[in-house]
Amino acid sequence: MRRLFRHSIVAVTILITAIVTTTTRPAAATGQAGAVSAGPASARGTSRDDRGDDKAIVHERGDGDGGKVSYSTTYHGRAWFTITVPSAAEARPIPIYLPGRRDVTVKYDERKSAELKTDDVYRAYQKQQADGSLKALAAFNRPEETAQHEKQLAADAGEAFAKRCGYKLPVKINWASFSDDDIKELSIASYCGEPIDAMARLCEDSAEAKRTITAAIKSFGCTMGPAMQLDVAGTTLNWTTSRSARNMGDFARKYLEKKL
Repeated sequence: MRRLFRHSIVAVTILITAIVTTTTRPAAATGQAGAVSAGPASARGTSRDDRGDDKAIVHERGDGDGGKVSYSTTYHGRAWFTITVPSAAEARPIPIYLPGRRDVTVKYDERKSAELKTDDVYRAYQKQQADGSLKALAAFNRPEETAQHEKQLAADAGEAFAKRCGYKLPVKINWASFSDDDIKELSIASYCGEPIDAMARLCEDSAEAKRTITAAIKSFGCTMGPAMQLDVAGTTLNWTTSRSARNMGDFARKYLEKKL
């Protein structure tokens, strides 16, 4: 596919933010020259930390096969494809991908296209570029990212374990063993959480297994390494995962059934 890239500012400020709260104003996004899309995500909203509010974010435009146009940017150190616009205006909704949001779509709106003041957008971009807020949105923030991964792990595997095994399992992730690319590219909740899920399923399957796990496992540690490995040290189940790991849940269950 031949791709030609140009820089575009997605107007009026598609929100690239962790969580966006929609307001009564429709969103606006450039689909093609002079065309604006309106939809349920607002051009002015609020995020949990307010850093993503009302930002005019530079996107790269990629012209693809069939006349489709994609707009991508960098968000928290990652390539982020915000929207792919069809070759012509269509009545059907177009998906738009905002961090922390799901199932958001936009549609072309001729009135909004006519009302769009691009000079205002560009002035907002210049101001945000100067004050460093756009740079902060694009940058990879390791402490913030690790905190989000820990929160996701607790919400997924941690809650299931507590419900099925009857107690909260303390979890410690050896973040020094995870590279920035690991943190950006992998679901740590999955790579660290599979053995916790395996224990939760065992607790659910058997009262005897639940008693054994409750007595034997008081904490859990997760490390990134060259290959999958599980071992029990005292009452801590230590899990080494790997980028190449496959069938982690099955691996953990077989170990637990054999060792506990």
